[in-house]
Amino acid sequence: MNTPLSRRLAAAAVVAAAVLSLSACGQDKTTTGAAGSECDTASNLDGGAYPRTIEKGAVKDATGADVGTVVDPATITTRPVRVAALDQTFVDAALVLNTEVVAYTTYQSMGEGLPAFLGAAAETCGARAVNIGNLQTPDIEKLAGARPDLIVSAKVRHEKQYEQFKGIKLGSDTVPVVFSQTTGATWKENLLLLAKAVDKENLAKAKLAAYQDRAAKIGAAIKAKNGGTAPTVSLLRFLPKEDRLMQQVSFVGDIFADTGLNQPDKSTDPKNDFSITLSPERLLDADADYIFLTSNGEDAATQRKSAAAANPLWNQLRGKVTPVDDLVWLTSVGLTGAHSVLDDIAKTFDVDPAK
Repeated sequence: MNTPLSRRLAAAAVVAAAVLSLSACGQDKTTTGAAGSECDTASNLDGGAYPRTIEKGAVKDATGADVGTVVDPATITTRPVRVAALDQTFVDAALVLNTEVVAYTTYQSMGEGLPAFLGAAAETCGARAVNIGNLQTPDIEKLAGARPDLIVSAKVRHEKQYEQFKGIKLGSDTVPVVFSQTTGATWKENLLLLAKAVDKENLAKAKLAAYQDRAAKIGAAIKAKNGGTAPTVSLLRFLPKEDRLMQQVSFVGDIFADTGLNQPDKSTDPKNDFSITLSPERLLDADADYIFLTSNGEDAATQRKSAAAANPLWNQLRGKVTPVDDLVWLTSVGLTGAHSVLDDIAKTFDVDPAK
């Protein structure tokens, strides 16, 4: 899935190291955000003016197509430093942008706290983040009590709560609300959307370019090790009531594409289906040279043994089956999670992780 955005970010990879170096060095420690740490330092900022309005179509690809749309225009009076990130994709994005997260929701097997894969950033920019409930039913009172100066989520997640969010005030001002349309395959655009709101677009572009460069290097190493041909890959996810085969229009599908791995799409609507439900009779649709497995709520290796006992078609799969972490591969939907997926891919194929 060689998208215009991916091509644009790959082209920017040559300047990524320089920009990241500027963001990491010479920080003005008197300009820290509310976290009182290295979070939200002045050297990360683009120096753009406020007030600014985040409008529909705020993020576009190289052709000018709207890929990072928002529900309604959101006017931001002053630069946000305390973000309520109510979908995991924006928790990851805020931490990547060295911006304090003051509120978040939990999702499926994520647990009550911020997930471990977020690393040290969660300790600096998420140390005082408040869990305001599960993704589907966030506690509006707790959200207001966290005193964010920006609320960010996705229409697909919180369309029903949108008007409630817009009614939250900080002092005499209404807290601005920025919604992307969706998550998953749009994780890069969502990072750029938040970056636009907090004046850190250069930092976001540099970090995305560095990711693109790393993914390309890992993919090239895998291809070289495989005789010059990209191996086929698939991701099968066990859920309590069904099994899903992830498709190209998904978070992990995007990562597979960035590495140049070949992920066959089995959907009848490949432009829109991020996954398909896989009945036991269709198990062989998941076959590939390498089959990655995740399980929501149970260890994937354990569940695979149970599934194999119940379905003889497991013995007909020709690919190498590798269990991986569902929380990282399916739920993270952000740059930090993407790097963790690259770690797993490099380990599975036994190539240099290009760190």
